[in-house]
Amino acid sequence: MLKKIITTLLILIAINVYSQQKPKIVIGIVVDQMRYDFIDRFWDDFREDGFKKLVNSGHFCRNTNFGYMPTFTGPGHASIFTGTTPSTHGIIANNWFDKESEKLIYCAGDGEMHTVCNCEDHLQDVGSSEGKMSPHNMLTTTIGDEIKLFNPNSKVIGISLKDRGAILSAGHSADAAYWMNNDGEWITSSYYMQKLPEWLTEYQQKSNVLDYLKDNWFVKNRFNHNLDSLMLLKGGGIIKSTPSGNTILKDLAIEIIKKEKLGQGKATDMLTISFSSTDYIGHQYGPHSDEIRDTYIKLDKDIAELLRVIESKIGYENVLLFLTADHGVVSEPSELIKRNIPAGYYDKSVVKQDLNNFLQDKYNWPSNNPANNYVLNFSNNQIFLNHEFINNVSVDIKEVRQACADFLLKYSWVKNTFTADQLHYNEYLNPPISLVQKGYNQKRSGDIMILPHSGWISISWRSGGTTHGSCFSYDTHIPLIFWGGNIKKGKIDRPIYIRDIAPTISLILGVSYPNGCTGDPIFEITE
Repeated sequence: MLKKIITTLLILIAINVYSQQKPKIVIGIVVDQMRYDFIDRFWDDFREDGFKKLVNSGHFCRNTNFGYMPTFTGPGHASIFTGTTPSTHGIIANNWFDKESEKLIYCAGDGEMHTVCNCEDHLQDVGSSEGKMSPHNMLTTTIGDEIKLFNPNSKVIGISLKDRGAILSAGHSADAAYWMNNDGEWITSSYYMQKLPEWLTEYQQKSNVLDYLKDNWFVKNRFNHNLDSLMLLKGGGIIKSTPSGNTILKDLAIEIIKKEKLGQGKATDMLTISFSSTDYIGHQYGPHSDEIRDTYIKLDKDIAELLRVIESKIGYENVLLFLTADHGVVSEPSELIKRNIPAGYYDKSVVKQDLNNFLQDKYNWPSNNPANNYVLNFSNNQIFLNHEFINNVSVDIKEVRQACADFLLKYSWVKNTFTADQLHYNEYLNPPISLVQKGYNQKRSGDIMILPHSGWISISWRSGGTTHGSCFSYDTHIPLIFWGGNIKKGKIDRPIYIRDIAPTISLILGVSYPNGCTGDPIFEITE
């Protein structure tokens, strides 16, 4: 009997010790549009207590990549927190053409919801579309969902300047997600609540964009942007396109930690923070600009302050934090061309018209078909064909797809084309086609997927700026750092995929993997 009692006590002690070792909070930081090389490029500009602190005292996965394309914000956040790729979680782009309704679908849009805000002292603004959002287009669970399923007392909150950055990170069961509207105010959706919490209403009354947008954003002898004139021209939301957008988000994160008492209870909480100003600025000025350098210097300061608050309010030993990015970015093609590097711009409207003419001539189709064209949509480097017309004229859709794929190869900017039939009936293991396949969703994706050559982007960027979305390293290779009391200091140079983050966190917490997870735990972090 005594032996049984002792054994039982030892088991209970072991369970208690194990539970105590679990972090009290998981903090997932996503830096929007952060290429891997930014860590090294800006290293000498960083403080000792920001990015350097994470790298030097955390575990740095230096060969982390997105294992799919397209590399956009919506798919990026969904993939990080679901542990899978667009082929499974369904977020195939920020916006995509819906084959049933023949309309564009926004990844976080939900017309059944309404905006919840403190806009002009009203707790609800039903007329605004900026809060008509939810995660309902995301088909699988997130880390936060599994945390809530494991213990309903856990709090899960997501924040970002962008709605999709907050919503797709936090998941379906989150207690809250907050993002910024075009006037620079924090709002949410009726999906989460019917009115803002009192602490947030009070916080916004004493802290707003006017406190952050003062004087000029400048670096001596480099650039000078007048924030007052920009705000008068575009409203408070212009803060998103300045480094202060990251600062105001950091301040909100600190306020949430304090007011929601995150990491103070027995259950593990989760806070996701998506810094978006880096993306707005990167698109406008490019990855080699003085503006983007200054933005990262200021973000480094924000990271440092956030870490100080986390350590003082929650404790380093109680935190499991990871920092990564939702995608990278391509250098401006105009700059690449100056250096004799192959690059350029392509015109989608020309391609769409050419393809319509080709199909009309090849199959002797009428020029006045009911939908006025045989190509319904060309977006996200995907071609959507007019199935209704093609079926009515009794032509095999597979034949038409292949004919289109072959025709598109004539353009100098096209590297490869793939049909929906190829991606559905075959399994590919090697890039680039494996990355295209993992971004392909049978119900939502188009008939033909186009892979441009590296360095080529849409002609809409010719006047300046750049973008992302490809399967090339400048878009897929991003930083990943784990940091916290139970994380060993170190670095990993073997291949890691972004879908590996969610099962790694889940294994540490002892919760189920997200239900669509296709990633593997990073054993150097979990052991």
